[in-house]
Amino acid sequence: MQQLLQLVVNGVALGSVYALAALGFVIVYSATGVVNFAAGQFVMLGTFFGVAAIVQAHFPIALGYLAAVIGMALFGVLFFLGVHLPLRKRPVVSVIIGTVAIGIVMQNAALLIWGPWPARLPSPFGDSAISIAGAAISMHALATIVITALLIAALYALLYRTGIGRSMRAIAQDSEAARLIGLPVTLTLIVTWVLAAGCSAFAGLLVGPMWFADVNMGEPVALKAFAATVIGGFGSVQGAILGGLFVGLVEILGASYLTSTYKDLLAFGVMIAFLLVRPQGIFGERIGDRG
Repeated sequence: MQQLLQLVVNGVALGSVYALAALGFVIVYSATGVVNFAAGQFVMLGTFFGVAAIVQAHFPIALGYLAAVIGMALFGVLFFLGVHLPLRKRPVVSVIIGTVAIGIVMQNAALLIWGPWPARLPSPFGDSAISIAGAAISMHALATIVITALLIAALYALLYRTGIGRSMRAIAQDSEAARLIGLPVTLTLIVTWVLAAGCSAFAGLLVGPMWFADVNMGEPVALKAFAATVIGGFGSVQGAILGGLFVGLVEILGASYLTSTYKDLLAFGVMIAFLLVRPQGIFGERIGDRG
């Protein structure tokens, strides 16, 4: 029982990271109709911003994490101005190819800047653990779950309780109509990319102490986040959360009780089943015209 509790907590913590990365997918897709295939590199860059601030520049951990989040927010603005905005009037496939290309550029740039050797990002909560029902639970895992829950609550409030959230939903339905009624379309899209980059930053900073940071770490995170988004439903915030938690639990429990060799097969097998039986996912909605 103690082992199961520990595995479930670790699975929920890892699933929280996948959920944050999936929210990056969902936020961009909901507002633009485009899947950001550089999302994994966003997570990787968020981790390495933390490494640069804390490990290399020797910032205090709290200040280093804050600097990494701010750096990723600025990168989200640059990504919008340099990639999405020039391609915005192009066919959707052109924007998708652009995100793939810039993802490759980001990965190679990170390789040039930080090198091929993995680095370890320290956790603000150290390596300590607490005992719950006889199980040793990592403080970082618990903090990851709590931080993710707070971020999700804040994001939900922003999207559904504020004017900027209403603007984002209006632009997602019809950007030209939104522009005609006076909504700040460009500013709202900038906020969209900043939010996506912020979610990726937190995902990278939270997964960094769990894994070693290297330039290839974004790819498995992006694949699992994509699977979570498909399972939960594109365009659904609650779907991204549920899908991320499901994938994290399947990965940890599957590796422990079955075999680590086929742990990915379970999650991606479920994703394929959803594509065949319910392609819109659990909370998916009918797809209309996107801005």
